[in-house]
Amino acid sequence: MTDMPTTDTKQIRQVGVASAEPEGWETSRLVSDIEGRGVDCIVFNVSESVVRVGDVKPAAQYKRLDLTKLDGILTRAVPGGSLEQVILRMDLLHCLERLGIPFMNRPNAIEKAVDKYYTLRLLDMAEVPVPRTVVTQYAKDALRAFRRYKDVVVKPLFGSGGVGMTRVDDHEIARRVFRALEANHYVMYIQEYLEHGLRDIRVFVVGGEAIAAMYRVGFDWKTTIRHGARPEPCKLTPKLAKLAVRCAEVIGLEYTGVDILETKRGPVVTEVNSSSGWQGLQQVTDFDIAKRVVDRFLQVIFESRR
Repeated sequence: MTDMPTTDTKQIRQVGVASAEPEGWETSRLVSDIEGRGVDCIVFNVSESVVRVGDVKPAAQYKRLDLTKLDGILTRAVPGGSLEQVILRMDLLHCLERLGIPFMNRPNAIEKAVDKYYTLRLLDMAEVPVPRTVVTQYAKDALRAFRRYKDVVVKPLFGSGGVGMTRVDDHEIARRVFRALEANHYVMYIQEYLEHGLRDIRVFVVGGEAIAAMYRVGFDWKTTIRHGARPEPCKLTPKLAKLAVRCAEVIGLEYTGVDILETKRGPVVTEVNSSSGWQGLQQVTDFDIAKRVVDRFLQVIFESRR
């Protein structure tokens, strides 16, 4: 792991952290690190911001703050919501980027990462190993996929932290689940279940470098920290590092957590996260991850001015 070069923060007046949880663990540490370098930092929730068009100024505002004056924006998380709400929130970020504000992560990369199908398709095209997956709106096609795989994980197309994930290995239950999803106009994202010893690997990538990894050891097949999995140290091998960095490059993410299963056919990537947390990883890592993220964020700002 290499150290980030030091940047002269005297040239940076004020930056923003876009977060759905202003008091969240990761957000608080990012703000503390940024302010510790003498840079003013504000946290804003995209869902509470306003955009304007025409001669009404400013073009984007959070409470009384003109977001167009920020020197850079570090995106922690864009809140979920209805399709209209999510589109508006992403439009706001795109508006700010088009006005010349540097982002980490950029809005177009976030849009790729939050869509599980789009992410998996891009990874597959880049020859990254991924689970066999079927995405459909119809129960008959979902049942056909179930009969092929016999044991599947059904996921929401959008979402994180394992919320809404269901494992199905019974045909009658599968039929009921798929018909219910179809009746309520949901997209069905059906992925073959891969044996993984009740654990997976999270590799954290910053600025094109894999900096740390952990095992997430669960009590059942779900291995997210949110579902009670415990973090354990994991040796970051060159193979794991190369795979995770490749995923970040394909999706265009400056920082990300890449989730990898150890399977009989080798490592398989299941998720690439645009708003990856690192509270669990920090417990088994002996350096400050927030500092590494902020180092790269400041670099992104300076690189945009060249």
